[in-house]
Amino acid sequence: MPFSISSEIMSDLIWNNGLYYKKGSKIPFDGAITGKINGSFIKGKKHGKWTRSYDDGKLFSISNYHLGVKNGSFITFSKNGQYIEKGKYKNNLEDGLWLRFFENGKINYRGKFINGKKTGVWVGYYYNGQLEYKGSFKNGKKDGIWEFYSSNGMKINEFSGIYKNGNKISKAL
Repeated sequence: MPFSISSEIMSDLIWNNGLYYKKGSKIPFDGAITGKINGSFIKGKKHGKWTRSYDDGKLFSISNYHLGVKNGSFITFSKNGQYIEKGKYKNNLEDGLWLRFFENGKINYRGKFINGKKTGVWVGYYYNGQLEYKGSFKNGKKDGIWEFYSSNGMKINEFSGIYKNGNKISKAL
Protein backbone atom coordinates (compact mmCIF):
# COMPACT_ATOMS: atom_id res chain seq x y z
CA MET A 1 0.00 0.00 0.00
CA PRO A 2 1.49 3.40 -0.96
CA PHE A 3 2.24 5.99 1.73
CA SER A 4 -0.52 8.55 2.20
CA ILE A 5 -0.69 11.67 4.31
CA SER A 6 -3.71 11.90 6.55
CA SER A 7 -5.92 14.94 5.94
CA GLU A 8 -8.22 16.17 8.68
CA ILE A 9 -9.86 19.35 9.91
CA MET A 10 -8.53 21.21 12.94
CA SER A 11 -11.47 20.16 15.13
CA ASP A 12 -10.43 16.51 14.61
CA LEU A 13 -7.28 17.21 16.62
CA ILE A 14 -6.52 17.86 20.26
CA TRP A 15 -3.57 19.71 21.75
CA ASN A 16 -1.78 18.11 24.69
CA ASN A 17 1.62 18.92 26.21
CA GLY A 18 2.73 21.00 23.22
CA LEU A 19 1.72 18.48 20.53
CA TYR A 20 -1.34 17.82 18.38
CA TYR A 21 -2.99 14.40 18.30
CA LYS A 22 -5.90 13.00 16.35
CA LYS A 23 -8.75 12.49 18.83
CA GLY A 24 -8.47 9.04 20.34
CA SER A 25 -4.82 8.58 19.34
CA LYS A 26 -1.71 8.58 21.50
CA ILE A 27 0.58 9.14 18.51
CA PRO A 28 1.46 12.75 17.58
CA PHE A 29 -0.33 13.72 14.37
CA ASP A 30 1.51 13.61 11.05
CA GLY A 31 -0.37 14.98 8.08
CA ALA A 32 -2.37 17.92 6.86
CA ILE A 33 -5.53 19.71 7.86
CA THR A 34 -7.91 21.38 5.46
CA GLY A 35 -10.93 23.64 5.73
CA LYS A 36 -10.89 27.17 7.18
CA ILE A 37 -7.45 26.34 8.56
CA ASN A 38 -4.91 24.67 6.26
CA GLY A 39 -1.48 23.42 7.23
CA SER A 40 0.73 20.45 7.95
CA PHE A 41 2.07 18.70 11.01
CA ILE A 42 5.24 16.73 11.58
CA LYS A 43 5.26 14.62 14.75
CA GLY A 44 2.43 16.71 16.23
CA LYS A 45 4.03 20.08 15.48
CA LYS A 46 2.87 22.70 12.97
CA HIS A 47 5.24 22.82 10.03
CA GLY A 48 5.43 24.85 6.83
CA LYS A 49 2.96 27.38 5.46
CA TRP A 50 -0.36 27.80 7.29
CA THR A 51 -3.43 29.67 6.09
CA ARG A 52 -6.69 30.67 7.78
CA SER A 53 -9.82 31.81 5.99
CA TYR A 54 -12.92 33.77 6.88
CA ASP A 55 -16.25 31.89 6.86
CA ASP A 56 -16.83 33.04 3.27
CA GLY A 57 -13.55 31.42 2.16
CA LYS A 58 -11.55 34.64 1.74
CA LEU A 59 -8.01 34.53 3.06
CA PHE A 60 -7.54 35.84 6.61
CA SER A 61 -3.92 34.99 7.43
CA ILE A 62 -0.69 33.36 6.29
CA SER A 63 1.93 32.20 8.76
CA ASN A 64 4.95 29.91 8.70
CA TYR A 65 6.22 27.32 11.15
CA HIS A 66 9.26 25.13 11.54
CA LEU A 67 8.56 22.12 13.77
CA GLY A 68 6.07 24.02 15.92
CA VAL A 69 7.96 27.32 16.05
CA LYS A 70 6.73 30.43 14.21
CA ASN A 71 9.42 31.44 11.74
CA GLY A 72 9.10 33.66 8.70
CA SER A 73 6.46 35.99 7.37
CA PHE A 74 3.11 36.61 9.02
CA ILE A 75 0.33 38.44 7.19
CA THR A 76 -3.33 39.09 8.02
CA PHE A 77 -5.93 40.42 5.60
CA SER A 78 -9.27 42.19 5.92
CA LYS A 79 -12.37 40.67 4.34
CA ASN A 80 -11.87 42.94 1.32
CA GLY A 81 -8.32 41.60 0.79
CA GLN A 82 -6.39 44.59 2.18
CA TYR A 83 -3.45 44.03 4.49
CA ILE A 84 -4.22 44.32 8.21
CA GLU A 85 -0.81 43.35 9.55
CA LYS A 86 2.56 42.32 8.10
CA GLY A 87 5.63 41.16 9.94
CA LYS A 88 8.02 38.32 10.59
CA TYR A 89 8.68 35.87 13.36
CA LYS A 90 11.97 34.35 14.42
CA ASN A 91 11.86 31.54 16.97
CA ASN A 92 8.25 32.40 17.97
CA LEU A 93 9.09 36.09 18.55
CA GLU A 94 8.31 39.15 16.43
CA ASP A 95 11.44 40.20 14.59
CA GLY A 96 12.07 42.99 12.09
CA LEU A 97 9.68 45.55 10.65
CA TRP A 98 5.96 45.26 11.52
CA LEU A 99 3.18 47.23 9.89
CA ARG A 100 -0.49 47.46 10.83
CA PHE A 101 -3.07 48.97 8.50
CA PHE A 102 -6.56 50.41 8.76
CA GLU A 103 -9.36 49.04 6.54
CA ASN A 104 -8.88 52.09 4.30
CA GLY A 105 -5.32 50.88 3.51
CA LYS A 106 -3.56 53.64 5.47
CA ILE A 107 -0.89 52.74 8.01
CA ASN A 108 -2.02 52.46 11.63
CA TYR A 109 1.50 51.94 12.99
CA ARG A 110 4.98 50.89 11.95
CA GLY A 111 7.92 49.79 14.02
CA LYS A 112 10.61 47.22 14.52
CA PHE A 113 11.02 44.27 16.85
CA ILE A 114 14.17 42.47 17.94
CA ASN A 115 13.60 39.18 19.77
CA GLY A 116 9.95 40.08 20.44
CA LYS A 117 10.71 43.50 21.96
CA LYS A 118 9.87 46.83 20.35
CA THR A 119 13.00 48.73 19.38
CA GLY A 120 13.88 51.91 17.53
CA VAL A 121 11.43 54.48 16.20
CA TRP A 122 7.72 53.65 16.22
CA VAL A 123 5.14 55.82 14.51
CA GLY A 124 1.35 55.61 14.83
CA TYR A 125 -1.40 57.31 12.87
CA TYR A 126 -5.11 57.97 13.23
CA TYR A 127 -7.59 56.62 10.70
CA ASN A 128 -7.60 60.02 8.97
CA GLY A 129 -3.82 59.78 8.38
CA GLN A 130 -2.93 62.31 11.08
CA LEU A 131 0.14 61.50 13.20
CA GLU A 132 -0.91 60.06 16.58
CA TYR A 133 2.49 59.36 18.17
CA LYS A 134 6.18 59.12 17.41
CA GLY A 135 8.91 57.86 19.70
CA SER A 136 11.58 55.27 20.33
CA PHE A 137 11.70 51.99 22.17
CA LYS A 138 14.69 50.34 23.76
CA ASN A 139 14.35 46.74 24.96
CA GLY A 140 10.57 46.99 24.61
CA LYS A 141 10.19 50.16 26.69
CA LYS A 142 9.67 53.79 25.69
CA ASP A 143 13.02 55.55 25.68
CA GLY A 144 13.81 59.08 24.51
CA ILE A 145 11.56 61.80 23.12
CA TRP A 146 7.91 60.87 22.62
CA GLU A 147 5.33 63.10 20.99
CA PHE A 148 1.58 62.46 21.06
CA TYR A 149 -1.05 64.27 19.00
CA SER A 150 -4.84 64.54 18.88
CA SER A 151 -6.67 63.46 15.73
CA ASN A 152 -6.78 67.11 14.61
CA GLY A 153 -2.98 67.52 14.93
CA MET A 154 -2.72 69.27 18.29
CA LYS A 155 0.20 68.12 20.45
CA ILE A 156 -0.90 66.42 23.68
CA ASN A 157 1.58 67.74 26.25
CA GLU A 158 0.17 65.57 29.04
CA PHE A 159 1.66 62.45 27.41
CA SER A 160 4.51 63.95 25.35
CA GLY A 161 7.96 64.21 26.87
CA ILE A 162 11.14 62.31 27.55
CA TYR A 163 10.86 58.68 28.60
CA LYS A 164 13.45 56.42 30.18
CA ASN A 165 12.95 52.70 30.74
CA GLY A 166 9.22 53.11 29.98
CA ASN A 167 8.64 55.95 32.43
CA LYS A 168 8.07 59.61 31.63
CA ILE A 169 10.89 61.57 33.27
CA SER A 170 10.26 65.07 31.93
CA LYS A 171 7.55 67.15 30.33
CA ALA A 172 7.09 67.88 26.67
CA LEU A 173 9.72 69.99 24.99
